[in-house]
Formats: sequence, C-alpha cells, structure tokens
Amino acid sequence: MLYKQIQCFLEVANYLSFTVAAQHLYMSQQAVTKQIAALEHDLGIKLFYRTTRQVTLTPAGSVFRDDMAQINRQIDDSIHRAREMEQSGKGLLRIGFQSALSRRDIILPVTEFLMGRYPELEVDVKLMDFVALRNGLLDRKLDMCITTSNDWKLWPGTQAAVLQKKQFQVTFSQRHPLAQQETIKLEDMARYTHLLLPSDSTLEQIEPWSRRIPCCRSILCPDIESLMIRLELGQGFALLTPVLEVHDGAVLRYWDVPFPEAHAEVVCLCGENASEGVKRAIFEIRENNVVKI
Repeated sequence: MLYKQIQCFLEVANYLSFTVAAQHLYMSQQAVTKQIAALEHDLGIKLFYRTTRQVTLTPAGSVFRDDMAQINRQIDDSIHRAREMEQSGKGLLRIGFQSALSRRDIILPVTEFLMGRYPELEVDVKLMDFVALRNGLLDRKLDMCITTSNDWKLWPGTQAAVLQKKQFQVTFSQRHPLAQQETIKLEDMARYTHLLLPSDSTLEQIEPWSRRIPCCRSILCPDIESLMIRLELGQGFALLTPVLEVHDGAVLRYWDVPFPEAHAEVVCLCGENASEGVKRAIFEIRENNVVKI
C-alpha cells in the first residue's frame, strides 16, 4: 500500500495536478486524492497546498519528492536487473570500486576482463566511497572490491591481493602558492592546509611516514568531489596517487612525496569465507596485470 501511495504522490508532484496524475496512473481522481490523504496521515505531514486553481508542494513535500524520486529509480532499476538476471540464467558477481578510481585504467579494464573471463556470470558494478565499500564487503553485499584506501589493512575478516603500488604525490592547483615556486621542499608544506579524505584520517595509524608531512592545519573533506573543489580553488594540498580519476586534471600540479615508502596500494579484497570462484577471479586479475597505470 505504501508503494502505491508513493507512486501516486510522485505523479502528482511531477505534474502538480491530481487530474493529470490520475490519467497517467489509470485511476480515478478520487482514488488518487484518497491515496495522498492516506499518505499525509501516515507521515503526519502536509505534502501539498491545494486550492481550486492550483496544486503546489509544501517545503516538506519538496524534500520528500526529491528523496522518493531517487529511491523510486533505484527500485525500478532493481526490478529491471532482477528480471534480466532471471531471463539470462546467469550467476551474479558483485564487485565494488572506490568511486574515485580511474575509469579508463582500472574500473573498465577490470570489469571487461571479468565479463570476458566469466561469461556465465552477470558482473554487477557498484561505485562507492570508502565507508560504503568496507561495509558492503563486511556485510557480504559485495563479493569483492577494489580500493586504494590504505586502511584496508584494518578491515577484519578479509583477504587482499595487491595489484599495484603507486607513489603518493603532494597535489595542488595552479592557484596555490606552491605552483609559483621553482623548487619545493618538505618544510614548505608547513605553511599550508592539508586536505584529507575520511580514509586518510587513519593513515597515521598504519603509515608512520605520513606524520612527517608538515602542515599548518588539516581539513577533513567528506568525499573526493568536495576535496577536489577545495584543491582546485587553491585552498590547500592533498596526498593523491595517479590511480584516481581526477589525477589528470589540467589545473593540477604534483610533487613526489620524498619518502620511498610513501605509496598507496591498489588492492582487490574479498571476505575470508568468499567462494573459491571469487578468490580465483582475484588471483587472475592480479596475474594478468589487468590494472595498468
């Protein structure tokens, strides 16, 4: 019943008309009105302002519409994929990628390799941030994942295969004062802001070299997109590697961190209790050098 109410709500919210919504839903206008009234009663909020001339969303209704529209698309996509799976008769391989990874050099090559090597499987690709990736693997909602987050070493109950190692680079934009210097020294970092991602906040626990990067202060950014905005505006520097999608930005400049051990590992992980097929797939990804940066 709630799903039907949501469908009615979204149609009315899209057209701001009970009459048009009823036509699209093949329902009577009275039936649509009852569904909306029931939904408002159950939620305890008013979703629409209604007069004899117009229908408009309340502020709460506008927020509810945006969230429900996204959820509805996910439901439709899930139904579509489930039907395709049933019709194809294939098994399912669920793989998560750190969303910031290079599409060209990592995500597409790995996905294409798995699809070619295991045609009997449907490869379901999900792009996630660090936290969702970890939780998805530990909750067994993913069969494997690929990430550069160094805190994978702290994930319980997992096995990892290191695919590549890449040197960390101090990354800054052309707008940053560092871009005006002919040479850069480590002590120069002490005057500027260090931009961090959530996974970077645990870096000091597992990578002692990171404590040797000076800065005047640190700012924790919620995701790579917000970090890149600050970075490109010249608001600080970050420690990044060439495996990220954003690494080729024309406005960015790079300086190698002067410690040989300062590298990030591109790793493919699975749970300790993963099937032998999943473990074999990870082995083949590594042995065939699928990731080439």
